[in-house]
Amino acid sequence: MADTYADAIVKLEADHDRIEALFEKVDKAEGDEKQRLGIRVAGLVKIHMALEEEFLYPALRGNGHDDKLTEGLVEHDTGKLIINDVLSPDTDTDSFGPKLQVLGEQMEHHHKEEEQDGKGVFWMARNAHIDLKAMLKDMEAREAELQAQVAEDDLPAADMNYVEVSESS
Repeated sequence: MADTYADAIVKLEADHDRIEALFEKVDKAEGDEKQRLGIRVAGLVKIHMALEEEFLYPALRGNGHDDKLTEGLVEHDTGKLIINDVLSPDTDTDSFGPKLQVLGEQMEHHHKEEEQDGKGVFWMARNAHIDLKAMLKDMEAREAELQAQVAEDDLPAADMNYVEVSESS
């Protein structure tokens, strides 16, 4: 049975809880199980960030809090750098776990900031004049598309918002 949510923010908060719970499982896992769970959580984070970046953040842009939105997108970029590295075929087994631990810590920090009463992005959305129920429907449709893409193959490497990735020489 699919989850039902009151609106887009309730859905995104539930995503945060689901992602953080999965990171706890990753921390306790070893070997192939850690690899499987790590890949799964990386995919969930990519989908979650895509939903925020495609729907929530653009809806809030221009409402007087653009600096907070930019900060959130830069934090997304930090997570994407780690995810792209974790999912790279070049990542060795010794660094896989520590990279996931850092990603989990970074995501937990980011989630707390988004959910912060009085100044977080979710608070901003609740106080903006946007239809969060309609946004939820759009998010759910897009999430289904992204999940189908993961089931078929995988999502491409996550695109950056502000961070310029260059090759070291």
